Amino acid sequence: MILILSLAACGNSGNNTQNTEINANTNEPSNTVQPENTTPLSPTESSADKGNEATGNSILVVYFSWSGHLDSMAHWVADETGGDLYRVAAKDPYPTDYNQTADRAKSEQDNDVRPEIVIDITEEQMTQYDTVFFGFPVWWYDLPMSMWTFLESYDFSGKTIIPYFSHEGSSNGANALPTVEKLAAGATVRSDDALSIRGGKVDDSESDVRAWVQGLGYQKTAEAPQNEPAASGMTLVLYYSASGNTGRVAGFVADELNADTFELVPAEPYSDADLNWRDRSSRVNKEHDDASLQDIALVSTEVPNWDDYDVVLFGYPIWWREASYLYGDRRERQLLRQLLRAGNL
Repeated sequence: MILILSLAACGNSGNNTQNTEINANTNEPSNTVQPENTTPLSPTESSADKGNEATGNSILVVYFSWSGHLDSMAHWVADETGGDLYRVAAKDPYPTDYNQTADRAKSEQDNDVRPEIVIDITEEQMTQYDTVFFGFPVWWYDLPMSMWTFLESYDFSGKTIIPYFSHEGSSNGANALPTVEKLAAGATVRSDDALSIRGGKVDDSESDVRAWVQGLGYQKTAEAPQNEPAASGMTLVLYYSASGNTGRVAGFVADELNADTFELVPAEPYSDADLNWRDRSSRVNKEHDDASLQDIALVSTEVPNWDDYDVVLFGYPIWWREASYLYGDRRERQLLRQLLRAGNL
């Protein structure tokens, strides 16, 4: 059994509302995306990084997210379907400033640009999927151009594509759904079944997203119980702590449960300057913006007596709406992959 405990890395002041639809009619102020004080988004086991190996899963949940709203929706869809979860990211990250991103998105659309993207799916891996849940925010009444790149990079012939998206006014998706139908040649695009949620309401829409998946008949089935070895009763608190706060909580939990602890320690420790998210040139900001910097080496992933533990609690701070770089997104998958190899998690 694996349990999650997390702490927000920082608190916010001011208005955190992000406008996820970029279009000419918006009156939203200029916003800067910052680490937010939110509940963690915990990927399901099916969303772990598959590397270059086929998973046997027939459902793919793919998405592009700038503000974090599609990240939330995609995780709920993946959890409900049991599908494999992958995020599309622009190789050249979009600015954190809303107006700068809006200008870039408009320029890319006007000039028919196909931004280079980062996603760990090969053409061979794509062939295993029969159904693709395709998530995006509406930008300038259409798909973000990074998703044009994605759709033109793979063969979707014979697949079923089910769109889900956030918007700030174009509840019907404007030109986005016809674009999906055009670019995914040979696929069945279920535009009439697409899920549309206003960006400002996404945080309160988990039950709606899950009900939508269930209504489509794609919810995962419960696995039959299997005979398991007798429980040892031992518990491990495994954690990463940047400032020391998560470490203190981990200590409290371990004392209460009479559990062992194991701290994840970066091979290159974070300094106070590294952790200053207000400084755009700091290490955490560079790692957030550059996917090539997001596989963080650890001093050790060899947990003593790993096979003796029945319950593992994961503790981490929240950075940018997700787990810190030792857990979140690719980093989480990398760590879990290391632990799997080391101890058959």
